[in-house]
Amino acid sequence: MMLQRYVLALAIGSLLSCSTEMEQNSEHPQSSIESNDINNLINNSDESALDSLGNRLSEMGLVDVQQINPNIRVDLKYSSTDNLMNTNVYGNLKRAYLREEIAQKLSRAQNYLTEIDSNLFLLVYDAARPQWVQWKMWNLLDSIPVSKRVKFVSNPKNGSVHNYGAAVDLTICNAKGEPLDMGAGFDDPSDIAYPSKESYFLNQGFLNEAQIKNRLLLRRVMKQAGFVNLETEWWHFNGLSRNAAKSKYEIIP
Repeated sequence: MMLQRYVLALAIGSLLSCSTEMEQNSEHPQSSIESNDINNLINNSDESALDSLGNRLSEMGLVDVQQINPNIRVDLKYSSTDNLMNTNVYGNLKRAYLREEIAQKLSRAQNYLTEIDSNLFLLVYDAARPQWVQWKMWNLLDSIPVSKRVKFVSNPKNGSVHNYGAAVDLTICNAKGEPLDMGAGFDDPSDIAYPSKESYFLNQGFLNEAQIKNRLLLRRVMKQAGFVNLETEWWHFNGLSRNAAKSKYEIIP
């Protein structure tokens, strides 16, 4: 199970020099949400809220990325149990939503990928994420110390860029919908998922040239469209910095 791989992540991490945690790699302004509001957020996340999540995101002005570019594929991992928490936190949500400017950037990335190879497609694993879902994910990992938990889930007190609808998790797939081999799966908590440590794992034989080539292709098309990759997750790209997202958009409650 994904959560059990936490032990492996710590074991590998102890063999390497300490990396800067996700919280330190990104700007984290103080959250506008008070601690006594947290329970209300989580308590309001009932089945009816999950069932209407797509409508709520649309009403807030976010757009369905496949309406912007139908060549983009979607497989929301948090609408299944195939994720770090082994839990479906999105209910029946099947479509990926982003702020329109971020969705347009993603469309440009797909168009660029099509120019490179018309048989390849972006495959979105996660996009806009309400803050109450962030809290739910955070609490599902409560067996992991907070100092380590931020490596896997951004602290909801600070707000993830996902919570502003300005970040996307994704890979590349072929025409059959089969993801390219990136050498580590989505939500892999071990250091082999770090773009910043690819050279080390390549030299050690844990990653091969084909896997590195696939990662570089993903970064190439996303960078060309204006996205920035996290150093600790090959699949995570920000369309705006945290401060820029906060200044332009309200957090998704």
